[in-house]
Amino acid sequence: MGGGCAGLAAAWHLSRQSGYEVHVYERSWRLGGKGASVRDRDGRIRDHGLHIWLGFYENAFRMIRDCYAIVEEKGWGPNGAAGAKLAHATFEDAFFPEPHIGVAGRSSASDWVVWSGQLPPAKGLPGDPLVPENNPFTISSYLLRTVALLKTLMLSVIGPATDDVPGKPRPEQRSTLDEMIDLKFSYDVLQSPEVLIQWIARGVRTATLTAAAAALQVVTIVETMVQDINQNPQVVGSALNLLQALAAQARKELRDFVAIDEALRWKTEIIDIVITIVVGLYRDRVLFETDGLDAINDIDYRDWLLKHGATKTSVNSRFIAGIYDFVFAYEGGDRTRPRLAAGVALRGALRMFFTYRGAMFWRMRSGMGDAVFAPLYKVMLLEDRKARTQDGELPLPPVTFHFMHELSKVTLETRRGERFVTGLTFRTRGDGNALDALAKNALDHFGGWPDDERCFTKAVQSGWTGTRELKVPVDFDAVIFAMGIADFKMVKAITGQGRSSRFFSELPAQWGNMVRDVKTVATQSAQVWLKKDLEALGWYRGSGLISALGQRFDTWADMTHTLATEQAWRKAARNGKPSAADKARSVAYFCGVLSDEHANKGGQYAKDKVAADLQNMLAKGMCHLWPQAFDGGTAEQLVTGEPHVQANIEGSDRYTLSLPGSTRSRISPLECSVQNMSIAGDWTACGLDVGCFEAAVISGMLAVHAITGAEPSLESIIGYDHP
Repeated sequence: MGGGCAGLAAAWHLSRQSGYEVHVYERSWRLGGKGASVRDRDGRIRDHGLHIWLGFYENAFRMIRDCYAIVEEKGWGPNGAAGAKLAHATFEDAFFPEPHIGVAGRSSASDWVVWSGQLPPAKGLPGDPLVPENNPFTISSYLLRTVALLKTLMLSVIGPATDDVPGKPRPEQRSTLDEMIDLKFSYDVLQSPEVLIQWIARGVRTATLTAAAAALQVVTIVETMVQDINQNPQVVGSALNLLQALAAQARKELRDFVAIDEALRWKTEIIDIVITIVVGLYRDRVLFETDGLDAINDIDYRDWLLKHGATKTSVNSRFIAGIYDFVFAYEGGDRTRPRLAAGVALRGALRMFFTYRGAMFWRMRSGMGDAVFAPLYKVMLLEDRKARTQDGELPLPPVTFHFMHELSKVTLETRRGERFVTGLTFRTRGDGNALDALAKNALDHFGGWPDDERCFTKAVQSGWTGTRELKVPVDFDAVIFAMGIADFKMVKAITGQGRSSRFFSELPAQWGNMVRDVKTVATQSAQVWLKKDLEALGWYRGSGLISALGQRFDTWADMTHTLATEQAWRKAARNGKPSAADKARSVAYFCGVLSDEHANKGGQYAKDKVAADLQNMLAKGMCHLWPQAFDGGTAEQLVTGEPHVQANIEGSDRYTLSLPGSTRSRISPLECSVQNMSIAGDWTACGLDVGCFEAAVISGMLAVHAITGAEPSLESIIGYDHP
């Protein structure tokens, strides 16, 4: 039930096993859920929001790379024949690394400052097989990779956006010992931490050692300690003493330096946060206990940092704000109520910074509808797929997609004390069989999703006039509910006694706790096509992602790279005839939370609010990032074509939050309150517990394991049940 990220991940992994016939029921005319994107009549991509993949999405990348291997084998792509077209022919065509990220904020003089940096590539690609030598999902790997990351961050302090050549390191602001951070520091486990700290403190007082070098010195020492943990348990206590001593000394000695050097303040905020994290992990022993990071999910991330000594300046920095912005962590969409479970935040941060392969962030050259969901859909429709078994190759039936089918009720029966789903009832936008007859051709001429039901014109009706009923065991044996939590809690159940109620209320009390405690938030996004390129707008840092803007849209991403595939769509549709849409020279995406105050007033009101917020960004909000766009007016004068605004306010469109104290109420797809049922989605207990594509894929894989009892094996689900 549901053709979003989790539903398609479940369908993909189940359909690759012999002996299963898989059906996907989707309410819309297109797949993707929160990740959906469509093409308008000019071929412009209209996204549900800004979608970026991270380099630790091992399961998601493995799935999509396997999918593109088949796409490449079939010869599908933008140059394919009719019926064989997709926007991208290979994984490398669809995805590319994005090393440039940053945050924005105001200096002590209230000037806008942007910090951005080029994060280093890491060996391998996400989705490559993991072996013990390169498995990053271990305690020691989390800490050992801190050194390499800190070196890059310290070299990436950036001046104001008005600098002639911003974006490059500024060596003249580094001390001699800053430039010596590549040296291999030695560590004697018998040497007292106090002696080391005294040496470091002397360096700070004589201005021969900056905070950057001090932090890197200590982290490098801790690196050696971590390597010795298994052989010498006493090292853990020594490491904690050393870290606590350094943190206290650095905060004390650097206070005056920070007051006079704005660039150093940005450095020390990063140092303070990283040292605090390592101190907290050691002090709370979360990496050495059975519960791991889940043990601190009852406290907010900022509160946890303060508890372990971080300064208020660091905790309120744009770096931390960027983390909250990244996961829309504002209860009720209220920016005055930032709330994020500390364990979830740390797990995400540790994996994001210390386990990525290839690049920390990965972009798609078009929308996720084109780059992800269209190829998955097309490959799963194939009739010539085979599964390799001990008995040789066995044919795999194609997946059957049922579009414009909305689940309306579930029949639940209890037999010998065990619950079973025995019936499913759908509302349909017309005759179900007529809709199914067109379901194999739901893509447009370029292999993308259209922005309306035009591919179903012959069968679709304006209202939900049809019905379809499925019965066990004739029509199905097992079901995976892969809609969002907001939609799941609205599902109605009919019991064996004929009683009608909410489905979750017929299950054990923990299900009621889940739908009560796992909250969602409305989000907003906007896209604008501009007549000038980035440099003509006054931005010289190159394409990238900038967050923590502190405005109604807190994130801006340059998406100019999508213009090529939009132009290719138009060329295929119009035989190369020029279009007004070709005037665009850059594309800007914006996203952020939308308060419940506005979301609860309904769709049109919310959409008008998003449009007003976009107008405000173009009228003045981007003047510090695009100064030349406001020469003689506002950025609105540069817009070409109709902007796209999106208010995601209902059901599965809303983003799943990870509020403090809420994750304990999540239920795993492996839970078996109903014998022939599982659940899937980033709202389940999946080992990551944050709203993202990887969490949805992990959850979908767990749901399939719950159904099959075997494959995919739990050991093959990367990052599940890891620290």
